[in-house]
Amino acid sequence: MGRIMNKVLVIGASGQLGSVVLNQLLEAKQECIAFVRPSSKFSPPSSDYLQVAQGDLADAASVEKACVGIKQVIATASSIIPRHGDKFGINEVENYQHLIKACQHHKVEHLIYISAFSSPFDQLVPEFRVKRQIEKLIVDSGIPYTIFRAAAFMDIYYAVMGSRLAMDGVLHPTLLRGFWLTKLYSKLTFGLLENRGIALLPGSGKVKQSFICINDVAAFMVKALTVPSAKHRIIELGGPETLSWHDVSDIYANVLERKIINIVIPSFILNLGRVILRPFSPAGENIMSTLFLLSRHDCAIDMTEPCKEFSIHMRNTRQFLLQKLNSQHTSELT
Repeated sequence: MGRIMNKVLVIGASGQLGSVVLNQLLEAKQECIAFVRPSSKFSPPSSDYLQVAQGDLADAASVEKACVGIKQVIATASSIIPRHGDKFGINEVENYQHLIKACQHHKVEHLIYISAFSSPFDQLVPEFRVKRQIEKLIVDSGIPYTIFRAAAFMDIYYAVMGSRLAMDGVLHPTLLRGFWLTKLYSKLTFGLLENRGIALLPGSGKVKQSFICINDVAAFMVKALTVPSAKHRIIELGGPETLSWHDVSDIYANVLERKIINIVIPSFILNLGRVILRPFSPAGENIMSTLFLLSRHDCAIDMTEPCKEFSIHMRNTRQFLLQKLNSQHTSELT
């Protein structure tokens, strides 16, 4: 990317996506500020181009302070899968109002936000309802914006299938936050695909998704800083191919050179889970609702034009897995 003169503020820099955004900015020698909570276990990369601002979106004063002198903001923060001590989605809309007000006050010239892919079932998934409210606040704010509605992340949902490889090299995995359900699920299924040759598929496994890797999501967010046509747009963001869960399992079998047994998790089980969890675990309900949606609703996004516009060459699933394997082998040799 071409460098810009002002520092870029990265909100949620300690998260799985935010940390990748931060690293890509630093690799491009772009000056930036990582906005992280004091309680986070954030270990800042060693770089002359990086400053760290401690604060919390819930604390309007800290957000206001972080935005001083800032013209570009990339916002990835979310409490959709809560960290230890947090509650699902608590005041997330109000927290983003703090950011929007600070951006307005300091005349921020570009706010880039990550949201969830479009579907006809937004009201079914709590996360999607929260994201759409925040989107509206941003669009109505008068701040030049780019909103990316991203499809299912390979790095997260391949791990949900039982893959250890999908999380290889990830510094801040979303699934291993302090939330009890995702930690328990990960403990029970981590490496099931590679170690036992078993893949867990939501629904029938036939529904297709435009899976995208987090590195590519970050690349679009970073590139949007220097692509003038990105402003004042909501952009659907998917991967270079549309695959069913069965297709993904077949690619794993080919890459790992072993037979994979598919175990489907029926949609009615996922739906029942979200209903059961709703009264006492909003975060659990959200996770089950998302999986239910991904088990029933096809998501196909044509990325031909966005890739040309942003000059980005995306990784398909096979390339994603081979890159992970190569990194793993390199680490073993050093």
